[in-house]
Amino acid sequence: MKKCLLSLIIFILSSNITVIANSYSIFGGTYDYDDDNTTNLFGLNYHISNNKIDLIDIFTINPLIGVFITADSASMFYSGFETNIGADSIYLNLSSSAGIYNNGDGKDLGNDLQFKSEVNIFYSISKESSFGIGSHHISNAGLAKVNPGTNNYYLIYNRNF
Repeated sequence: MKKCLLSLIIFILSSNITVIANSYSIFGGTYDYDDDNTTNLFGLNYHISNNKIDLIDIFTINPLIGVFITADSASMFYSGFETNIGADSIYLNLSSSAGIYNNGDGKDLGNDLQFKSEVNIFYSISKESSFGIGSHHISNAGLAKVNPGTNNYYLIYNRNF
């Protein structure tokens, strides 16, 4: 798995793909709030809105990349897609990602490959900034015998640039 990820990173870095993040989100909250392994969670997402993909003129999906770390040194680097639904002032952000997870001193999720589904609600305080609350679930989708998953919630600050 690590060789596949390394090959993908080398391919992306050697190609002519230009990736410019148009906004970033900083978030912090509670990791695994419904289990005995509850701890703090901190992370960063880059939202790449200049590479939009329109799906049947109904909605637009954008690539995103991110990373988080917990107070127990568990961490995940992930990449996926997101969409925003709603008005300019209040909107819902939905995303789905896959990534590499390291449990550190935290919860064992079964293997390195994990999937993250996320729902956030934002309130825009200006054209450049918004605040929100969110939640995501992380699981290996049954790829390993051990699959406890985690449920997390957090506060988010998003900044456009």
